[in-house]
Amino acid sequence: MGRVGSGELKSTNGTVVWDGIGILRLRYDGTQAGLDALTSSLRTRLGERILPVEALKAVEVSGAGLKLILRDGADPLQSVTGGQVVMDLYDFPEVDPALAEQIARDIRSTLVRRDVPPTTSARWLLAPPVAPDRLTGRDATLSVANGRLTFDYKRSAGRRKKALGAQWSVPLVDIIDVEWSPTPGRFGARGFLRIATAGTPDERPKPKHDPAAMLIEAGADVDALFFAARLLTRIRP
Repeated sequence: MGRVGSGELKSTNGTVVWDGIGILRLRYDGTQAGLDALTSSLRTRLGERILPVEALKAVEVSGAGLKLILRDGADPLQSVTGGQVVMDLYDFPEVDPALAEQIARDIRSTLVRRDVPPTTSARWLLAPPVAPDRLTGRDATLSVANGRLTFDYKRSAGRRKKALGAQWSVPLVDIIDVEWSPTPGRFGARGFLRIATAGTPDERPKPKHDPAAMLIEAGADVDALFFAARLLTRIRP
């Protein structure tokens, strides 16, 4: 811990390493007891994330926990989920309260010294997880190439999707939002990934009927999440 305020904070949700200058390393271990399968898989596959202090809006210490509150628009992974599931990637319970207070004070001082605003970030400050350019879903395959996102519909796709033909593509510059929703616990229900453009209606059909949506294959929620986060950074630098 060579610098005043630096330190390594261990938690049941992972480890926070603050370098005392401006970088946080968040290390995850998805193997602890009590985690649902999606959260465990997400943490295991993330492994470690690098978070610059400029990505933070605030840091809170309450009870025996440390919580990092990110600025809107800083993390594509959090943005694409609307905060669900990955929100507690930044919540670290059961820590050493004295060390947590020390690290929190130093982070707050750094935020003030660097004049970091609590407003929405103008650019992504965390890198998206690595993801391929192709993702196979239950009723379509998505692929990114030559500045376009293409939906290749499967034979199992619904009528509204098939009405567009075997393929439908949209320029990346026309996409204004990317949404991901994990598979819920209900039998037969599916998670989905879908996009929005300027022409997308306010009231959308269910994902299985929406040509701009792909149903996620069973067990592929994290793959779809990583693909969606990377796609978001392609449309918003």
